[in-house]
Amino acid sequence: MAAQDGKTRDRWDKIDILLKPVGGLLTGIALAIVGYFTTDVLEKQQAAETNRRLYAEIMSSREKADSDLRKEMFNAIINAFLDPESATLEEKVLALELLAYNFHDVIDLSPLFKHVARSIETFAGDNRDDLRDQLERVAREVIDKQLAALGDAGMLIPMSLSFEEVDNGTQSFDEHLFPMRSDLSTEGDEKRYIFIEALHQFPETQEIKLRLESGSPENRFNPEIDIIFKVGFFDFPMIDNTRLSHSQRIAVALTRWTDYGAELALVYFPGSRASLKEKPYYDEVIEQIRLTQYSLEEGNDEN
Repeated sequence: MAAQDGKTRDRWDKIDILLKPVGGLLTGIALAIVGYFTTDVLEKQQAAETNRRLYAEIMSSREKADSDLRKEMFNAIINAFLDPESATLEEKVLALELLAYNFHDVIDLSPLFKHVARSIETFAGDNRDDLRDQLERVAREVIDKQLAALGDAGMLIPMSLSFEEVDNGTQSFDEHLFPMRSDLSTEGDEKRYIFIEALHQFPETQEIKLRLESGSPENRFNPEIDIIFKVGFFDFPMIDNTRLSHSQRIAVALTRWTDYGAELALVYFPGSRASLKEKPYYDEVIEQIRLTQYSLEEGNDEN
């Protein structure tokens, strides 16, 4: 029996001697494979991080170059208005056209448009009508561009106005209900009404005096806003708009003028689409963060 046990131990000892090198070899191979894949993953991660950093640097450089170019362009163009003796009226109209096409969403160009329009009216040159048409064409193109951008993110409603009804004091428009949520979602019960009334027309300047009222439909005797303002071809909705609660904006733009009436556009849009100079208030930012967090929590609960 003892001899049998000795033979068995000798057999296992031989197997152990034979397998030790094989085990070391397999361990080395396993470590090599793990090391290879680990190195490969790290290299890919490092390459991806390098590509992201390079992309960020390229985009930052492009943005800086674009900002520097726009700054130089703005300074060069604005000199036509800061040094009026060195610029003719034709050059001012051209400079304003360049400003409008490149900076209409950054600064309020309405005062410059109105100033140049008054200068054209007192201009005695033969090309006065051409300059007036050029100025109005640029203004309308900017308004159309801004309405298209705001309408994509919000709601755009065209409105027709009769000068006869304005003169009779009976020109008002259908009341509209809009969602009060900051993302303009139609879900939920919160709504706000918008009511617009035309008070007076100014043919000499092609402007309309309007009254705008807005608030909760359940509390019409205490509206959120009730304002009177003028709107003309040189008032741009992305800049000249009214702040509402829940980080929303509303604007009215003049799009067409005839001897008998005018065409207006009511645009209702989120404040994030307003011009760069229209910075949100802190309470609007906090409210947006709260709503975003609430939406995320709702989505997690559904999942």
